[in-house]
Amino acid sequence: MKTKLARWGGLGCQVGIANLALMSPILMGSFSELARAGDSMSLPIHYCIAVLVFVIIWASLEFSATIGVVGMFVYLVLLGAIRRELIPSTGYISNDPITLVSFFVGGLFFLRMVLMRKIPRHTPVVRLVSIIVIMMILEIFNPFQGGIAVGMGGAIFKLTPLFWYYIGIQKGSRSVAKVIFVVLVMFGIFETFIGLRQNASLTEIEKFWVLISRGSSQALATNIYRSFGTLLSFSEYVFILNMGAALCWVAFLRRRYVYIIPFTIIGGALVLSSSRGGVISLFLMMVVIWAIQARSYRAWIPRLVIAVVIAVWGLTLGVEKAKVVDVDDRTAVFLNHQIKGLSDPLGKGSTGGSHVSLVTGGILRGFLTPIGMGLGVGTIASSKFGVGQQSSEADFADMFMALGFIGGILYILICFRICVTMGMYWHDTRDHLALSVIALMAVCQGNWLAGSHYAQSMILWFLIGTMDRLNFEYRQSVANELVGQAKHLESLKPSALIIDNASV
Repeated sequence: MKTKLARWGGLGCQVGIANLALMSPILMGSFSELARAGDSMSLPIHYCIAVLVFVIIWASLEFSATIGVVGMFVYLVLLGAIRRELIPSTGYISNDPITLVSFFVGGLFFLRMVLMRKIPRHTPVVRLVSIIVIMMILEIFNPFQGGIAVGMGGAIFKLTPLFWYYIGIQKGSRSVAKVIFVVLVMFGIFETFIGLRQNASLTEIEKFWVLISRGSSQALATNIYRSFGTLLSFSEYVFILNMGAALCWVAFLRRRYVYIIPFTIIGGALVLSSSRGGVISLFLMMVVIWAIQARSYRAWIPRLVIAVVIAVWGLTLGVEKAKVVDVDDRTAVFLNHQIKGLSDPLGKGSTGGSHVSLVTGGILRGFLTPIGMGLGVGTIASSKFGVGQQSSEADFADMFMALGFIGGILYILICFRICVTMGMYWHDTRDHLALSVIALMAVCQGNWLAGSHYAQSMILWFLIGTMDRLNFEYRQSVANELVGQAKHLESLKPSALIIDNASV
C-alpha cells in the first residue's frame, strides 16, 4: 500500500513540477507586459483575463474532460464578442493575449505528455501526427519566413489544433463527444440568429470591428457587410453554422426527423451569409453522409454518384427559384451575391477561379522550396511580422508552402489515414459518433487546420483524437475476443481427443 502511495505521490510531484515549470514563462511574460504597459491599463486587463481563463480551463480539464473541453470551445466561439465588448473600455488590441488561451492550454498539455514520456504511439494516425509536429517545430526557425516572430505566430495557428488532437486521444470519450455534439447544434442555432440580426444592421462596435479587421474584403455593398456572429471572422462563422447543420443532418438520417427544423433554419442563414463555399461544403457533406449509409463498401461509390447528381440538380433548381424570390433591398444584396457565384462558379461574378489558383500556387511553392518557407507562412503572423505571404485557403496547400513538398505529402497522408480509419470504424460498428465526426470533417473540407478559426479547428481535432482512441479500443477488444476464442478452442482439443479414443 505504501509503495502505491509513494508511486502516486512521486507522479503527482512530477506533474506539479512540470506544470509549474511550463506555466512560469506565461506568468513571467504577463508580468513583463504589465511593467512595459506603464500607466495604460488596456493590455494588463487583457493579460489578467487571459491568465484567469487559462487557469479556469486548465483546472476544469484536469477535473473533468467534458467541462474543460466544452468550456474551451464556448470561450473560443464567444471570443469575437468578448474582444468587441472590451473595445469601449480598453480599446482595440491587435495582438490580443486573450486569443492565446487555447494555444497555452493545448501546448502545456502536450509538453507535460512529453516530459512524462506519455506521447502515445499506438495508432497509425498518432504516429504520423507526431512526425508532422516535429517538422512544424523545426520550421519555426526557418529564416525564409522573415524571422522567429513569424515562426512563433505560425506555431500558435498551426500547432494548437494538433495539441488538441493529443488531448482528444488522451481524455476523449463517448460521453464527451455526445455533449460536444449537443453544444455544436445549440451554437449553430444561436449563431444563426446573431447572424440574421447582423444582416439587418450592425451595432456601432461591430461596425468599428469590421473596419479595423480587414472589413473591406467582407463588404458586399455600401454599409452592407457579411455576418460574423460572435466569432472573430466571417469565415469561422460560416464553418460553425455548417458544423451545426452537419450534425442535424446526421440526426435526421437516424430518423430523428425533428432535427430537420434546425437544419432548415441554419441552412437558410447559411444561404443569406453569402458564402458560396459554405453552401457547396454543406451539399458535399450531405452527399457523402448519405452515400456511406450503405453497409457494403461496394455500394458507397454508386450511391455517391447518384447523390452528386441529385445534389447538383437540387442546387441548380434552388438557384433558379431564388432568382424570383421577392425580398427587401438589403437581403437582395446577400442573395444576389450568392446566386451569381453558384450559377457561374468560374465566371466574373465568382471567386472560384482565384481559389483554385491559390491552391495550385501553394502546392507549387512546396516543390520550388523543398525545405519549406516556414511555419508562419500563410498565417496572419506572416502579414504582420514577415513577408506578407498570402494563404492558399486550403490546409494541404498551406502545408506544402510551410513544410515543403515532404510535409505537404505527409499532411495529405494524415488526412487520408484519418478518413480511412473513420470510414472503417463506421462500416464495422455503425457507431453514429463516427458518422457525426465524418460529417464534420466533410463539411470542413480543406480547412481542418485553419488555426485562425480558433473554435472550429480546436473542436474538430479533439473529436478526431477521440475517435482515433475509440477505434483503437474497438480493434483491441476484437483482437482480444479472437485470442480468447482461439484459447478456448485449444483447450477443447484434448477432451475431443479423449472422446474419439473412447468411441474407438
